[in-house]
Amino acid sequence: HKYGRMDWVAVAILAVLAFGVPDTISTRTESQASAPKLDGLWQTFDQTALAKQVANGTVVFVDVTAEWCITCQVNKALVIGKGEVYSRLKATGTIAMQADWTRPNPVITQYLSSFGRYGIPFNAVYGPGAPNGIALPELLSQSVVLEALDKAGSGAMALK
Repeated sequence: HKYGRMDWVAVAILAVLAFGVPDTISTRTESQASAPKLDGLWQTFDQTALAKQVANGTVVFVDVTAEWCITCQVNKALVIGKGEVYSRLKATGTIAMQADWTRPNPVITQYLSSFGRYGIPFNAVYGPGAPNGIALPELLSQSVVLEALDKAGSGAMALK
């Protein structure tokens, strides 16, 4: 079969989130919408700074997001903001950059199109082992992000 069981599970989860999450998100104030433990995690997206960080052997996780993007908020709540992924993003030698696409931004639009993407959520991981970035799937999981962080950081020893 072209579609496996996991595809249908993902569709079911998205359907539940599409109908259940908007009500909870829309009733919060803007300050409540951002998870407190993610405060201070993000640097503002800057492609020049990104290239410099990677050249210095740093692993960089890029999150292109928007306030209206429900899947982006789910990724933050269920993957980016907890567990081993959160620990790794807070660790020395790793930087998390966030590109806010809530309002149209030509720089972010151009960045997305460089990966052949024209919508969000979009996440990529850069590092010595992946200087051009590893584009991640729209629905994140701990294992997918950790694998990309490991691969991106794999060239760090070769640079020293």
